[in-house]
Amino acid sequence: MMENNQTIQLGAVTLNVNNLEIQGRFYEEVIGLHIIEESSQKISLGIKETGEILLNLLPLEPKKNRLRETGLYHVAFLLPTRGALGGILRHLLEIKAPLGGAADHGYSEALYLNDPEGNGIEIYWDKPRDVWNVQPNGKIPGITIEMDAQGVLDASVGSLSKMPEGTKVGHVHLTGVDFEKNVSFYQDILGFSLTDDLGGHARFFGMDGYHHQIGVNNWLGEGIPTREENSLGINQYEIIWESALDFIEMKEKLAQKNYPIELKSDNVFKIVDPNGIIVYMELKK
Repeated sequence: MMENNQTIQLGAVTLNVNNLEIQGRFYEEVIGLHIIEESSQKISLGIKETGEILLNLLPLEPKKNRLRETGLYHVAFLLPTRGALGGILRHLLEIKAPLGGAADHGYSEALYLNDPEGNGIEIYWDKPRDVWNVQPNGKIPGITIEMDAQGVLDASVGSLSKMPEGTKVGHVHLTGVDFEKNVSFYQDILGFSLTDDLGGHARFFGMDGYHHQIGVNNWLGEGIPTREENSLGINQYEIIWESALDFIEMKEKLAQKNYPIELKSDNVFKIVDPNGIIVYMELKK
């Protein structure tokens, strides 16, 4: 679970999609997000009770094929309780959603599926931090074992067709190419800790003692092309900084490294990570 004394939290993830109507209906009716704003050019989905937007969908014109390139591996929606995960699982089973799998990662229990255009989705809850395998060096290695599905279902009080208040974007897992550049960017510049390393095939970066807000893997192979801004799939994601001091310090590190940024306002700027993925840095309002 996320702690209250956070340095950052993830904001909305934005996807480029071929079919806005089908994708919007999937994330509303299957995943359980609520449509907050809707037009022919954009659908924003999130949590009804708060109006918080977790996902934006933008239509591509002309339509694009999915390419073997850097991009999104999955966006992960963090639920507040195990019971909520059980309720969502009941809902997915009742509507015969195309579940791709489930796993116990030691620090979390998670469900996996893809949307109609192949974007990966994880829905999970965090176990209490006192059961995480936090090592003296700060690493928080995960595991992948069979999830106790019956235990998750038993924790629920019924089917849950909508994600509850308190649901957040817990992490984004990216398909990348150059681990050295990713470590330099996410750890050395932005200040994340390298929390896990899967044998040279994936890196996980966390802040505030969290297991990871960012994951990067090279499972599509090394040397794949860097995505373009109008590619099908992820368009951008947001990192929201809680403290003005931390925000300014991070901005100064980028300047010291001569890392290009595009100012949008005093408290918002745009950068591109080593995988060609746009990241909006925002100071919390």
